[in-house]
Amino acid sequence: MKIVWTGTLKKMRVEAAKPVLYHLTDGWFEKEKRVVDHLVNDHLGKQLELRFTGEINCIACGRKTKKTFGQGYCFPCTRSRAEADICIVKPELCHHGEADNPCRDESFAQEVCFHPHYLYCSLTSGVKVGITRKVNIPSRWIDQGAVAAVPVALLPNRRAVGQAEKRLSSEGFKDKTHWTRMLKGNPEDRDLGEVVGRVVKQLAEWGVEGILSPLERLEHQFEYPVLQWPTKVTSLNLDKNPVAGGVLQGIKAQYLIFDTGVINIRKYSGYRVEVAVG
Repeated sequence: MKIVWTGTLKKMRVEAAKPVLYHLTDGWFEKEKRVVDHLVNDHLGKQLELRFTGEINCIACGRKTKKTFGQGYCFPCTRSRAEADICIVKPELCHHGEADNPCRDESFAQEVCFHPHYLYCSLTSGVKVGITRKVNIPSRWIDQGAVAAVPVALLPNRRAVGQAEKRLSSEGFKDKTHWTRMLKGNPEDRDLGEVVGRVVKQLAEWGVEGILSPLERLEHQFEYPVLQWPTKVTSLNLDKNPVAGGVLQGIKAQYLIFDTGVINIRKYSGYRVEVAVG
């Protein structure tokens, strides 16, 4: 087999083509030392292997580590960096302005959190609600494996949209994706429009400002490069076996789908690998 790419994993870069284009992207912390992206779609139907070299580096500071936390951080960075704080995963827990627990990085807060964010509904394993910044549309939806998505409301900042999402979740609206069902290619509930209508009605009853007009609530649809969907989803683990691969049968969300199992590339952010094809 021929090695076609060597780099430090991070989530794949996506392009909303038909089907979606996926690129391996180097997550090395020093931008000037990163290798160029590599298009994965070209290897569909062929043998492909990810070979873990045993080296793991924090994607933020480059520190060598035995394991990563969050999306590729070493433990010290999870304790100090704003982008690794709990409020990134649970924005309703934003503690900006709290005297005894201030934001870890004011410039990060102003550049990332205190900008308008969208509340949306998407169809992944089923219909769910979620949030994202405008700059992450449509990549956020693709990263979750959505086959369709509709922006519903535009709120002033991350905390406000996170609180709205949490409140909707408390009212019974799903906010999680069943990843194994998503990878089988058949969402359990395809009535995206009906859920969008109920979300809009609920937000209006709460007096939430920023609900988009019907003309702005456009449905975005996505096709994924999949030759064959798995009937049984088995997860490949680079920590247990440093070589993961087989015949590449598809790519969806941040997963490579092989005839031997699936692997979540984003999970292994910070892992240095060689990619071989044959």
